[in-house]
Amino acid sequence: MTAQTLPDCPNFCFVPAYDVETDVQQIRIVIEGLAGHVPTALISLNLDDALSICDKLNRRLGYDREDWTAMAAVSMQAETPEPGDATEH
Repeated sequence: MTAQTLPDCPNFCFVPAYDVETDVQQIRIVIEGLAGHVPTALISLNLDDALSICDKLNRRLGYDREDWTAMAAVSMQAETPEPGDATEH
């Protein structure tokens, strides 16, 4: 992602990493209309706590869990898997 591709006034939300390899969850930023995510330095030791953190952060942005999980799902579907990725079809 470059500054040229970032919208002037982007809609964004915070999402957990949903990593299956570890319980530690990095909180990430998803930007509407762009594939992938932006990593942050925020982490949680488990998925439940990560969801709670994301709910609190996203509530301030005007999103409930249904809203931000839908935005995250679109971003994840648009993301191109890396070669050798176990989720690649």
